[in-house]
Amino acid sequence: MNKLYPLLLEHRLPVLVRYGIVAAIMLACATLQMALQMLTGYPSYFLLLPGIFLSGLIFNRGTGMAAAAIAIIVSGYLSYGTDPGPAYVAESGLFIVTAAGTAVVAEFLRAEMKRVMHADKTKSLLLQEMAHRTKNNLAVLSAMIRLQARGSDPAAAAALEAAASRIHVTAQVYDHLSLKQDSRLVDMRYYLNGVVDKIFQSLAPPGVITFEVLCEDVDLPHNQALAIGIVTNELVTNALKYAFPDGKAGQVSVELKVAKDIELTVSDNGVGHNSDGDPCGLGSRIIRLLTQQLDGTLDYERLQPGLSVRLHAPRAPLNGR
Repeated sequence: MNKLYPLLLEHRLPVLVRYGIVAAIMLACATLQMALQMLTGYPSYFLLLPGIFLSGLIFNRGTGMAAAAIAIIVSGYLSYGTDPGPAYVAESGLFIVTAAGTAVVAEFLRAEMKRVMHADKTKSLLLQEMAHRTKNNLAVLSAMIRLQARGSDPAAAAALEAAASRIHVTAQVYDHLSLKQDSRLVDMRYYLNGVVDKIFQSLAPPGVITFEVLCEDVDLPHNQALAIGIVTNELVTNALKYAFPDGKAGQVSVELKVAKDIELTVSDNGVGHNSDGDPCGLGSRIIRLLTQQLDGTLDYERLQPGLSVRLHAPRAPLNGR
C-alpha cells in the first residue's frame, strides 16, 4: 500500500489531463449505469458514486466536485421524462447531496493519506539522521580509545583495542540500517561481511588465513543484529588470536541461517581449545551475556582439527522494537 501513495498523491499532471481523466472515468460509470437501466427499466444512479470517489481520491477537490457535477447531469439525463413529482424531487435532491458528500469524503481521505505519507517520510529522515550522528559519535569514540591504546602498556593496549573493536561493530550496524514494515532492520549479509572483513584488516594475522561468510539474504531487527555482530566479532577475534599460532595457515568460517530461529556458526581449522571446559575470558563472558539477551543457547564443538561455536536463538518478530 505504501508504494501506491506516491502514485496517488505525488503526480504532477496538467489540469486538462486531470479533468480529461475524470471525464473518462465518469463516462465509463455513466455507460454502465445506462446499460443497467436498460436491462432493469428502473432509473438509479449508484454506479456513478464510485467514479466520484475515485476522481476525488486520485486528484483533488476540484476534480471530485467536477465528477459530482457530471454525475448530477447524467442522473438528470437518465431520469428525463419521469414524473417531476415530490418523489422525483426528493430522490434527485438526495443524490445531489450524496454526490457532493462523496466528493468531500474522497478529498478528506486523500488529505489524510497525504499527511500520513509526509509524516512517514519525516520519520524516516529523522531516523536516518539520528543513525548517521550515532555512527559518527561511535566512530569518534572508537578512534579516541585506539589513540589512548598507543600510549599504554601492552595489556592495557590490548584491552583498549578490544573495546574499540566492539564499539566499531556497534557503529557498523548503522551502515546497514533500513526502515521496513515500521521496524529498524539490518541487512545481515552485508553487515556480517563488513564485520569479519574489518576484523581481518585490524588484526592482520601473520599466516595465510582466509575467511568465508555464508549468510542468507535476510533482515533482522537492529537489536538482534547488533548482538549477533558482537558475538561474531568476539568469536572471529579469538580464532585469529589463538587458533593459528606461529604463522600457521588456516580458515575461519562464519555461517548464519535464519528461518523460524537464528543459527550462527563460527568455526576454524586451527589448534582448537585444549582445556576441558568452555573458554572463560572476557570475550567469552560477553558472548554468554549476549546469548542470554537473545534467549539463546551456545554450544562449543571440538573439531579435528579446530573449533566450532554455534549460537541458536529464537527470531524476533520483524515489527518488534
